[in-house]
Amino acid sequence: MRRPARRLASRAVAIVALSAALATARDGRAETKAPVVIWPTLTPTGDAPGGGPLHKPQPTSERDAFGRAMELDATLRDAVQDLGFDLYVADAGPATGHTRDQDLVERAAGSAANGSPEGGTWVVSPRIEPAGGGEYVVRIIVVAPDGHELRVRVETVQADSVSVRGLVMLRDLLSPNAAAQAAIEQERERAARGSAQGIMHPPRSQGRAVLAVNSALFGAFTAYSLQRASGSDDPRVLYPLLAVGTGIGIGASLLVADEWNITPGDAWFLTAGGWWGAATGFLIAAGANVQPIDDRYTWGVGGGLVGVSLATLALTQSTMDEGDAMIAHSGGALGLLLGGATELLGKGKTPADATPYRGMGYGTAIGVVAAGALATQVTVAPSRVLLIDVGVGGGALIGAAAASPLIFQNLTESATRGWLSATIGGSLAGGVLAWYLTRDAVPSKKSWLPSLPVPGILGTSASPTGAKPIYGLSWGGAL
Repeated sequence: MRRPARRLASRAVAIVALSAALATARDGRAETKAPVVIWPTLTPTGDAPGGGPLHKPQPTSERDAFGRAMELDATLRDAVQDLGFDLYVADAGPATGHTRDQDLVERAAGSAANGSPEGGTWVVSPRIEPAGGGEYVVRIIVVAPDGHELRVRVETVQADSVSVRGLVMLRDLLSPNAAAQAAIEQERERAARGSAQGIMHPPRSQGRAVLAVNSALFGAFTAYSLQRASGSDDPRVLYPLLAVGTGIGIGASLLVADEWNITPGDAWFLTAGGWWGAATGFLIAAGANVQPIDDRYTWGVGGGLVGVSLATLALTQSTMDEGDAMIAHSGGALGLLLGGATELLGKGKTPADATPYRGMGYGTAIGVVAAGALATQVTVAPSRVLLIDVGVGGGALIGAAAASPLIFQNLTESATRGWLSATIGGSLAGGVLAWYLTRDAVPSKKSWLPSLPVPGILGTSASPTGAKPIYGLSWGGAL
């Protein structure tokens, strides 16, 4: 009869402690209705080495621990309901009786049958282990809903106080302050996961400003071109047209940004189509010697509209990032330079002798269209595109400098073609080299050279005047 009496006394003390806990909680706790899952008490706690795997205490081989575990389970289940939480009794814990920390986290991410507004559940996993001398180690593990953090309380108590101390430890873990802190950390984790996995989206149309500025400039250019094409030089006509064209450009960009989600990459890609298209139209008109000269601006506007149309068509196939936009701009610039150099190469003239408008126009068109099509198929970092552009420019300068003696004396068509060929070849070689050097490095599986020789001081030698350094090459590594 002593054991039932002690258990009744323990339960009575637990009720008193629970009443005190309720009084404290009701004074400062907001109403909370988060579901709670309490898994059966397991043993050992894991503090002692070699304690064996977690399992439910056995009623035969672990009779005392089994009794304490039953008391603790009953006390905790009563406590969570009195503390204002909803107890989900349908979850009896892992079927095998074994559990891992990851199992607790995964269960906290799931919802109970009665659900909750925020989703997820509180998960409580109590543990006990005999510590000798009539004492038990009590460990209470709690995971907040959708949490990734294990909250733990550990105490060594007398056998008769297991359920009482377990109740107090659980109350501390589920206190209003702990619950509020868990909610704050949960929101932080959710925000971090959302930004990484796309759950929380960035603000809509972040490229609105870029699109608005360039649309305003293109609207003003269109108005100026119309004024030049009309043959009027009256500023009283020009300034109102510029204001109207700028306003139309801004209004159109705002409508587009409201209708579609325009990213900065999308905006810069549209800019590439518009401005390089306008350059294409103007240069081709200049190469064809379109008269009067003012009509060439109209060709520029037409080319810009065609470029924007093609860029819009590309955007319907794929969303562009900043790297894709840089590819398009680089393609237009590279096409302009190579197209002009190719026309001069055919004529055997230098840029000082003639301006290759036609070659630059067609080169720009081919470059920006090819680069825009390439941008829909690849993903490249903007820094790598910039480094490749530097390689192209540097290679062109090196080639031109190396072949410059050809055009300093006895300038002929063949010498000019040689200089232009060296310049074009240097630009292509520099671009290919930059592309190769900026590729993703993949370590080889086997190398014939285990390491590289390092020059330096290998040691010292004694001499009548003092220690002298010994210079040489050191070579180390796994052979």
